[in-house]
Amino acid sequence: MLNELNNLIEFIQEEYLQFNNKWRNSKYFDKINLKNTLVKDLKENRLMLDVAFNYREFINENNIQLMKDFKQFNSSKAKVSSRAKTKNSIEYKIENYTKNHENGELPINKCLNDLFGIRIICKEELTYNQIKELVENQYENLKCIDSSKKVGYKATHIYFKEDNFHFQWELQIWNEKDEQNNIKSHEKYKQDYVIWEKENRGGKI
Repeated sequence: MLNELNNLIEFIQEEYLQFNNKWRNSKYFDKINLKNTLVKDLKENRLMLDVAFNYREFINENNIQLMKDFKQFNSSKAKVSSRAKTKNSIEYKIENYTKNHENGELPINKCLNDLFGIRIICKEELTYNQIKELVENQYENLKCIDSSKKVGYKATHIYFKEDNFHFQWELQIWNEKDEQNNIKSHEKYKQDYVIWEKENRGGKI
């Protein structure tokens, strides 16, 4: 299973760099330092927020090809899928970070690190330590995090980052035995998001 994961990581790196090259040469690109710009700045400056929305739009324009590319990694040992974050979900995450994470005094890249995400569900169990060892030995430029919560969600996340002027991509690594609990955990997050959306769109809960 580690071999399959390694192949996927290598492929994502190639896709990510190729995508960033297209992004730099697109009509949407604005050079903003995502480490020096804070989450709270997105609330105060619509032009900065539009950078994130434009990146999402560019992902959607290329999403059919991206989804096709990642489907090739589906096998008897793993399921692989990908998605672009929705515009409303981006707004909710920014609001959440502004209220609950140091009042938004964090770099954009800490918050919007999953505008494009890939998920692999492994039928043969992989531990965080196994994945971390693979990343540390072969991918010094990647960040590997144990994103498991005390209750519910169990996963390892890997982040792909070229520099401070490009948004990161996120790879979620799940074990098949944790899939149902992880889905329930995501549904709880979505419930919080739905409440937020209704409150901010004038709807009734």
